Amino acid sequence: MLIPEILVNERALTGEGPSWDMENHLLYWVDIPNAKIFVYNPYTNHNRVINLSNHFSTISAVAPRKSGGLIFTPDRKIAALDLRTEQVTILAEVEHDLPGNRFNDGKCDPAGRFLAGTMKNNPDGDPAGSLYIMEPDFTVRKLLDGLHISNGLGWSPDYRQFYLADSASKSVWAFDYDLEKGEISNQRSAFTLPPGMGVADGLTVDTQGMIWLAMWDGAQITRWNPNTGQYLDIYRFPAKRTSCCVFGGADLDELYVTSAAIGLEEKDHQVYPYNGALMRFRTMYKGMPSFAFAG
Repeated sequence: MLIPEILVNERALTGEGPSWDMENHLLYWVDIPNAKIFVYNPYTNHNRVINLSNHFSTISAVAPRKSGGLIFTPDRKIAALDLRTEQVTILAEVEHDLPGNRFNDGKCDPAGRFLAGTMKNNPDGDPAGSLYIMEPDFTVRKLLDGLHISNGLGWSPDYRQFYLADSASKSVWAFDYDLEKGEISNQRSAFTLPPGMGVADGLTVDTQGMIWLAMWDGAQITRWNPNTGQYLDIYRFPAKRTSCCVFGGADLDELYVTSAAIGLEEKDHQVYPYNGALMRFRTMYKGMPSFAFAG
């Protein structure tokens, strides 16, 4: 049995959005309701905290930017962050007519576009979320609507398939992906979760094309074959609300896992002592890289 390494016992309310910077060998992640961005250096074990709560109420996703710094999603905005000065530049804002919404998970595609989905800040069953894509010239298009909690983005190794988890659904969706145009089509179920496993949250993909899915309230990461729907493996964690995962390290064989402490009771903390921690374990697999925003 693989024992996860506890890297940062942050006790994040909702740790999320891990993104590995291959060029600088850093891991970026966030605490959504505390509006914090973290920069974790695995060589020094230092976790830099960039607190933007004076400016925003939430930050849900982060990714490296080819021109330097980061792209991230505060509230209903897409913004850039200068890591040296911590200066923020707003690039776009969506859903002006839905002030109760916020962005949730987001990632860059291999062509350097940024995709991110929205949700209600207080989900009530209304499918008010949508999936958006930002081109390197900062123009934004809507790709999909009717989502409850847009989550878990990823691509197949040939980039022809795109994966999306809506946490209100028991299915993880697959789409055909047009990398040249940045468009999705042919929505279908990649696999369906059995009862009692948890809620589908963030995901990543390995070089064999298998999906690694974080299970909110499941204390685990699960591995699936999206081509057959087959459930392959389970990796348990000492955090009840595992929220997202990404491959990192020099060989992309280390799985970094975020988790959340929000909404848990004392008994949950007794059973799962590292709710809200950043964790890691070395795998037998190599993962797909995190891509950078080209704009």
